[in-house]
Amino acid sequence: MTIVIEPATRVHRRGGYRGRYLAGLAAVVLGVAATNLTSTYSLFFLLLGPAVQLTGWLVLPGVLWRRLVVIVPGLVAGLVLIGGADFAGAWVVLLAGWLLVRHRPALSYLAVLPLVVTVFLLKFTLSEYSQNWLGLLIGAIVTVGCAWAAAWLASIRPVPGISERMPSVSE
Repeated sequence: MTIVIEPATRVHRRGGYRGRYLAGLAAVVLGVAATNLTSTYSLFFLLLGPAVQLTGWLVLPGVLWRRLVVIVPGLVAGLVLIGGADFAGAWVVLLAGWLLVRHRPALSYLAVLPLVVTVFLLKFTLSEYSQNWLGLLIGAIVTVGCAWAAAWLASIRPVPGISERMPSVSE
């Protein structure tokens, strides 16, 4: 059973919908992960990560203007996550970009709220550099959960005919 019918499932000139979706998702996730592997001894990941993430945003199926709008904020958010828990708000930018590219309706943006709460909890709870991995892990898990919640919220449709059966205020 499919909970969401994607609005961007039309045929693409290059590649099918499912292949582009999986390749784009993998590239965005691996790009952000590679960027966060950057250290003084592995600066190569600082070049590789954003390039892979950029490719992922461009490969995802959807309207081109939506994918182009998300590129700069997505790349900046991926780079800012290197700073640790103080910059965990970048997860919100990544999730909002994902929702925009995936053509989610306005109701699904409510799924960003649990992530905002988590970001504040991470900021006030994690205070040492050695805890950055924990902030990245929790942020990634909550972001994925919120993306699934947004997909569920996008599947909610008004029941046809419910307004006709409800009594009005004047009756």
